Amino acid sequence: MIVFIIPKNSGLKCKAEEIVKEYKYEKLVEVRGEDVPLVVKRLIDRNKNVIGITGEDLFKEFLLNNKNSNIKIIERIKWDDNNYLFKKPVLCLLGQKNKELVDLPKEIKICINSKYKELAKKLCTNLLENKGYIIEKIYASGTTEEFFINSIVDLVIDVVCTGKSAEKYDLKIYDKLFESDIVVVGNENKFELEDLYKIICQKIKSEEKNSYTLELANDINLLKRKIIEETGEVVTADSKENLIWEFSDLFYFLLVFMAINNITPNEINEENERRNKETLINQDNLNKLKENK
Repeated sequence: MIVFIIPKNSGLKCKAEEIVKEYKYEKLVEVRGEDVPLVVKRLIDRNKNVIGITGEDLFKEFLLNNKNSNIKIIERIKWDDNNYLFKKPVLCLLGQKNKELVDLPKEIKICINSKYKELAKKLCTNLLENKGYIIEKIYASGTTEEFFINSIVDLVIDVVCTGKSAEKYDLKIYDKLFESDIVVVGNENKFELEDLYKIICQKIKSEEKNSYTLELANDINLLKRKIIEETGEVVTADSKENLIWEFSDLFYFLLVFMAINNITPNEINEENERRNKETLINQDNLNKLKENK
């Protein structure tokens, strides 16, 4: 039995309901988007066959808090909504409209949406502190703009969707911290390199309008840029958990590149086996030459 965990948050829920139609499942469970990874993990720990859908930002936050998690991204789906300011949710650093970050004093107060505590630390507050800023962090479960409008804080870190809320409170986007697509997550032990390749091939053939995989397959320059970008992220990753995250992204883009060139994982394995045999033969010949001498 496959249990599908989907978010009950309105924006994510609509997207999730479209996605689950492509899968065969026997049970559907709704929880908040930020709780999806945790529920998936707990059910996997009880040997349940479970898959979940959530925002990539929420899943990244979960991984930063659960460094030894046994769940991973099975599929990434492009969030493409023209009603959104950046066509997808983006975690942003926001501040006063008529100022820039450099105009602020070195001692600042930042209100952070508590759903993104670790993500905000990794992508923003740590960097600001390294530049000499002294930061007082205030965490709120929503209504972060109210802290700003009432002059309690100087800056806000929260997700921008349509941008209407930021405009209402005269907030300006100082920096985009994390652009979020939709991710399908599950047990890393249930899905091998080959399984992900099959899903990618299915997506390329499906011609779904919101398929990020299909967009990459149809835009070779975009795909190549993503491979180069992710390779850079891999070599600059500063911890094991970040390496795991970046390697997962790189493997995904490489598999898409393989799929559009009709190269299968099995062919890669065969090439590696050929090289291994060749090495063994050469070593054997070298040993024989040494013996004859």
